[in-house]
Parts: sequence; structure tokens; C-alpha cells
Amino acid sequence: MSTLMPAYRVCIWDFDGTLFDSYPIMNRAMESALKKLGHPRPAEEVRRLMKQSVSTALHFYYDTCHLEGELEPLFRQEEKALSKDLPPYEGTLDLCRHIVEAGGINLLYTHRDAFAWEMLRRHGFAPFFKGGITAEDGFPSKPAPDALQFLMKQFSFAPEEALMIGDRDIDLLAGRNAGIEGYLFDPMDDYHTFETTFRGKTIKEMKCFLLV
Repeated sequence: MSTLMPAYRVCIWDFDGTLFDSYPIMNRAMESALKKLGHPRPAEEVRRLMKQSVSTALHFYYDTCHLEGELEPLFRQEEKALSKDLPPYEGTLDLCRHIVEAGGINLLYTHRDAFAWEMLRRHGFAPFFKGGITAEDGFPSKPAPDALQFLMKQFSFAPEEALMIGDRDIDLLAGRNAGIEGYLFDPMDDYHTFETTFRGKTIKEMKCFLLV
């Protein structure tokens, strides 16, 4: 049986781009919405902006394409239609199960709404998560530390016992602001200049780091 790295008994997971490979669907939804509004944009441009955040992409296209409030509702509609079978990254379910079997706990921290919990239940993750934070909880957005500080109190762990796992700089900065170390999952080297102690490009690398 695997052993969890002794320093990190609590793994705090981001959802989009970390547990679930959701960006391809989100990107297609944004591309489709822009095209329907008469403003088709290059796929790589959309991908780069969406990787920063949905709000970054929306504000960029509001300014660039003069769309005002038309874009977000259409994007959300397109995303909802495409997200019915959002896929987890291969290996994340097994990794979360192994973490629990090794004596650790998994928590969720995402800017998504309750749809994240629906996807975790649908794909079998629910038994391996003790709780977490979604948009409905009303905490300030990452990189603010408030949500992580709440989780520390709720589940009684110290910052040094936890690891914030995410695919963007704001995930790790939120952890850093709460005194929690971070692991950057960066499959496409989008944040290659971001300074962090721990990083990897594959779930296999992450598993090798977390479990010994």
C-alpha cells in the first residue's frame, strides 16, 4: 500500500484544469459564442485568455469586440450544453482514492458552482472528498486566502500539513497567502516562469510526488 508524503496529509484540489480536463470544452464554448456574435477569434488566443480566467477572456472580448453584456450569457449557455460529460484527467480518480487509502484527505477549492460537486459524484470522486469550497460559499476569489483559512479551521489542520494543487498561478498564490505550499499542474507550460517549488506536467508525475 502506498504511503502519503508525511508532510502533506491534506490535499486541496482545484477543479477546472486540475481534476477535470475542462478547458477544451470551455474554450470551444467561448469560441462558439464569439462566432455566433459575429466575432470569430483564433483558437490559441482564446485558449491563452481562458487559461488565465474566464473573466479575463470576457473582459478582453468586451473591450476588443465591443460586446458589452452579450457574451457571458451566450458563453454560459454554450458551456452548459457542452459540459454534460466533462472528463476527469485520466488517473485523478485513482490518485484521490490512493491518498485516502494512505491516510490523507482530499478537499475541493474551486471558483465553480455546485456543478463541480455534481461532476465529482458522477465520476465516482465523492467518496474520496471530505468537503470543500465552491462559488456558492461566497468567499473572495483566489488568490485571497480566506477560503483556505476557513478550511483549516473546519477540518483542523495546520498550513504546513496541506498542499494546494492547481493549474494556475492564482491557485498557488492563494495557498501561499494562507501559508500553504503548492503544487503546480502545468501540462502545457503555461506558467513556466512562475516560481514554485513543486510542479509537474502529468498526473503520473503528481502521483510519484504525493505517494511513496
